[in-house]
Order: sequence, then C-alpha cells, then structure tokens
Amino acid sequence: MSPTGVTLRRTIGFARNFLSTALAIGGFLAATGVAFAFGLRSADGGALSLPSVWAASVAPYLPVLAALLSMDVWSDERLSGRMDMLLTTPVPERELVAGKFLGVWIIALAAVVASLAASLVLVHTNAPSAFGSLGPLDFVPGFFVIALQGALWCAVSVAVSAFFRHAAASAFVSVMLLVTLPRGLWAALAEWSPLGRTAFGDMPLDAHAVDFASGVVSIGPVIAYMVLAAAALFICTKRVEAVRLVGRRAAGSRFSTFFAISLSIVLAALVTALSYRVDIVAELPIGSYENRISQRMRALLAESHGNIVATCLLKRNDLHFRHVSHLLRALRQESEAQGGASVTLRFVDPTWDFPEARRLSRLGVDDPSIVLELGRRRAVLPVEDGISERSLASAMLRLTTPPHRSSIYWTTGHGESSFDSYDAFGMSDMAREFSRDGFRNSNVDLSGDAPIPSDCALIVMAGGREDISRIEAERLGSYLKQGGRLLVLMGTSDGGGLASLLSAWGIRVSPEKSSSARTLSGGDVVASDFAFHPITAPLLGTQVVLEHPISFVQSSAAGGAGADRIEFTPLVRAGGQCFAAAVERGGTTGEDLAFRPTRIVVVGDSLFAMNGPLASRGNANRDFILSSVAYLAGTGAMAAASAGSGDVLVTGMDRRAWIGFALQSGLFVPGGTFLFLLLYVVSRRRRS
Repeated sequence: MSPTGVTLRRTIGFARNFLSTALAIGGFLAATGVAFAFGLRSADGGALSLPSVWAASVAPYLPVLAALLSMDVWSDERLSGRMDMLLTTPVPERELVAGKFLGVWIIALAAVVASLAASLVLVHTNAPSAFGSLGPLDFVPGFFVIALQGALWCAVSVAVSAFFRHAAASAFVSVMLLVTLPRGLWAALAEWSPLGRTAFGDMPLDAHAVDFASGVVSIGPVIAYMVLAAAALFICTKRVEAVRLVGRRAAGSRFSTFFAISLSIVLAALVTALSYRVDIVAELPIGSYENRISQRMRALLAESHGNIVATCLLKRNDLHFRHVSHLLRALRQESEAQGGASVTLRFVDPTWDFPEARRLSRLGVDDPSIVLELGRRRAVLPVEDGISERSLASAMLRLTTPPHRSSIYWTTGHGESSFDSYDAFGMSDMAREFSRDGFRNSNVDLSGDAPIPSDCALIVMAGGREDISRIEAERLGSYLKQGGRLLVLMGTSDGGGLASLLSAWGIRVSPEKSSSARTLSGGDVVASDFAFHPITAPLLGTQVVLEHPISFVQSSAAGGAGADRIEFTPLVRAGGQCFAAAVERGGTTGEDLAFRPTRIVVVGDSLFAMNGPLASRGNANRDFILSSVAYLAGTGAMAAASAGSGDVLVTGMDRRAWIGFALQSGLFVPGGTFLFLLLYVVSRRRRS
C-alpha cells in the first residue's frame, strides 16, 4: 500500500478512538438539524427548494467540524514526539499530508452524508409533500458544493494543525480563520455600508451553497475552492519540511520554504480572482425553484407583441449578477418558445462598456439597473429594489399595455396601517408592489364632503382599529352601489359599523373563535384550502399565513337574481372556517348591460400583509394581495402575471408537528448518533 493510503488508514483509525470525534460529529448533526428545522419552517410556502434549505443549514457549521476533526492530526504528533520518528522515514512529506487530509475529509463527508440522510428521512416521515417532484439527483449539486467547501476547510485546518503543538490552540485558530474572520468581516462591511446587505448581498459561502443546490452552477467558486485547498496543502507540506529542517544548518532552505509559502498565497489569490472574473454560470434542470418561469408569465409573453430589449446595467463581479442574468436568460428562452413578444438581451458592464453606460446615464438610468425598452417606452428596475419574476412581469405590463392613471385609495382616520409607513406595521411594501403595477397610492378621508375621485380603481381599508361612522358607511355603501371595489383587511374582532356594512353585502363576521386549523406559533393560521376563483386559482398548491384572523360566514343578503344577485365565495378556508371571502353583485349580467359589477374582498387579518410578516415568512401572502387587487381593479392580465410564480415548498406541518420535527432533527437523531459513537469508542479502547 502507498504511504498515502497507510497514512489515510492511520488517521481514520486514530480518529475513531477519540472522544472528540464523537463530540464533533454529534454537535455538527445537532447544529445542522436545528438549522434545517428552522430553515424549513421559514421556507415553508416559499420558493426556496428543499436541497437549498439543507445546503444552507450545513454550510455555516462545516468549518467548525473540520477544525475539530483536524485539530490533532499534526499537533498530537508533535506533542507526543511521534512526528520526529515519522519524518525519519524515507516518505515524502506530501504523501503524509495527503493521507492526513484525505482521512479528515472522509470523516467530514461521512458526517455530511449522515446529516443529509437524517434530513431526508425526517422530511419523508413528517412532511412528504415537501419533496414535490424532487428526486435523488436534485440533491447532488448541493452535496457537491458542500463537499468542495469541506475539502477547503479540512485542508486549511490540517495546515493550521502543523503549526501548533496543542490541539486546542489549533482548533481555536482554525475556527477564527475559517468562521470568525470571514463572517465577521462580511458582517462589518454590511453594517458599515449605508445600503447594508443591499450593497454586499449574502455571505458568499452561504450563497454558493444555495446557488448550487438550486441548480445554478458556477465554475468560478469550483476553481477557487480547489485552488485554495491545494494552496493550503502546499503550505502544510512546506511547514512539515521546515520541521524536519529544525536543528540543521539549513537557514537558506528555511528561507526558501517561507518564500514558497508566500508565493503560493499570492498565486492562489490571483487565480481565485481570475476565476471569478471569467466565471461561467450554467443552470442544471434539477432542484431549481426560484427562477422557473411560471405559467402566468408564459401567458403574458404569448399575449404581448414586439421586440423587448432588456439591458442589464450591472458589473459582472456584482453579487446580484448571477441571479439577474439567469432570470433574464430564462425569460428570453421562454419568449422564443411562446412565439409572442421577443426578448433581446444586452449586458452592459459600466466598468468596460463606456459608450452604452454613458447613453443609459444620459437617460437617467442609475447603476445598477435593469432597463426594459419597447419602442419609445421604457421601464427601469433598480437592482437594489430586488429583481424577481414578479417585478419583471410588472415592468413588461407597463410596456405592453396602454398606460392607465388609476389610483388605489387608502382610508384614514380609524387607526389604519399607512401605505407610506416603512416600519414593521406599515404597508409600504405592498404599496410599492401596487406602484410597480401602474397604480398611484393616495389617501382618502370618507368623513369629508369631497366625492370619491373618479380615478379610483379600488378602496383599501387596512387594519382599522376604530369604528367607522354612519356617514362614512353611507358614503362607502353609495360608492359600492355604483360598481365600486373594496378591499378590507380586518383589524378588529367585531368590525363595528364596517361589519354592518359588510353584512348588507353578503359577508358576516362569524362569532366562532376556536379553530382546528394548522398553526405555526399558536396564534396564526396556515391556510392552503383555496376556492377555484380568479383570485385564488393561481395560488393552488401554496399557502398563506394569517397572523390573528377572524372568520366569516355568508349573510342573508347574499343571493338574489339578475343584476342584484350577490355571489359569495369563501376564498381561503382552514379548519372548517372561512378567513377570506369575496362577493360580487351583478357579475353575470355586467357584460350584457354594460353594468360594472360591485366587488368586495374581505380578509380576516391585516397583519399578514404588513412589512414585518411579509419579510419574515415565506408564503403566498404577497401573491394573494396582488391577485386580489388585480381582480378588484379588473386587470386580469396583471393578476396573471403577478400571482403564482412557479413551484413552492409546502410541508403541511402544524405547530405540534414542527415541534416534533425540531426535536427529532436537533436532539433525538444527533443524540442517538453520539451515543452510538461513544459506545464504539469505549469498546475499542477496552479491546486495546
């Protein structure tokens, strides 16, 4: 057997006898299990894939595992004096270094495999619906990048171990070098920048794991990990050579060793920078949720005409470039398949493409942005606002449909949430979405004498805490009788005068308080039972999370015949209760009589659409509101483009199931693994 193979077996054999190995693997499984449970809960109902959730839960803790597994591979040899005996053998240092590195890497990969297997088994047992159409191959890219990162962390930790005699010092320095330094520096940059994470994005190490697991494979990170790992092993080899030279008259050799180490660091840094500069991105047709083009976007492309020029004004080394370029290429490919509007892509790097960047700057386009042009019409999407399929759809609608000057009016004077409030309980996030769809957001005071403006597309009552007056109810009722549109997000349990108004239009607040619906925290309600309605049909297969909802039932006013018929539809149901409903009066006769139907959508909660919950939960809340507004305003194409954006991750677990899943993932499985390894170590020590 080769010296590398002998050293490999010896390294694994020693590791199996150490209690620290059992502790490291058990702690790694516990940390990744807890992270996976919480990550899966946050992603529930969102567009993040199951492989991405797993990869994101493993990547932050892998460096710590590598540091603990590698801390004594050389330091123990030096402390016990075995290293001097080892270096007297005619074996090249690189063979010894390669064997120790491979031994540590194999143990780390075994822990990663155990984490993946435990996660898949627990998800299959507790939430089989989360797999959707995923297969075994969908987890290969995520495992591949985790294995690459593990190789780098193990190589660096093995090299650090060669510089210390004590294992604890080696582990401490490795953790500082691999975890504290890069993540602390990244957090400091994000905190220092006025734009925060908008300027610096996510931690690249975590972003690589999520990208690869989503099917977006980049050549740059692969080359960088391999080159840096090779550099670390080279440094380790030179360090071991320097130990062999101790006590000899070889000052020149030790200087050349130091020079070679310095040169290897510079060369690795240059190759890494070059790999990112000429980075090539490829999309694998597996595991990708985030950037798939939905059926709704396909319909929009098929119905549009002309040539849309999409210009990406973005530096190629920008952290957003991969996501944006991938989404634009997918959009162009889909436009070719639909046969409607064609999409031409232009990538402009302001660092190199000076003429085109200057032209866009004269048009008022700031860097970085996405510019969509159709003839003389132009739509600009700042990258810092976030580029998604939804924002592209809204921009395309503004280009391909005639301009309208409709406004959405938000009621005031009753403690409602404000559309221009940017705190956690404001509605600025949704108001921004409405603006992207071509609406103007304005306030309206129903208690005044001024008539409701003629450009009113719909009225929004968002979370009022005080009762509306009789005069306000009469004005609102008169507006509705003339074909008005109303969106109500309930803010109180009884609704007061508003409840009386709604009852006259077929919706009554239910006195029933208890519910057997799924819940995440005990107070919220998770709903995935949607009616087949223009609002909720695009949301089938997703879920909405209502924070503290009240329920509704159909009132006696619903029904009738002809133009006075009021049609009641329970939009969102959970646990046998209706938490969102829609009514329409005269919907069946509007086309024949040129009669504008009255439409009302009522949701038993307002918190679910506020800035805080929208940012903290992954679900279809945003799509539900946008689809409701499109239905009320009568812009069906807008609803088609905005709602429903591809596959989503749905677990179907309630609060009790989540608690059980977290305990299994973060306690029972790691604890059982640790006990097994502990008994194995004890039995081997007794036999020896």
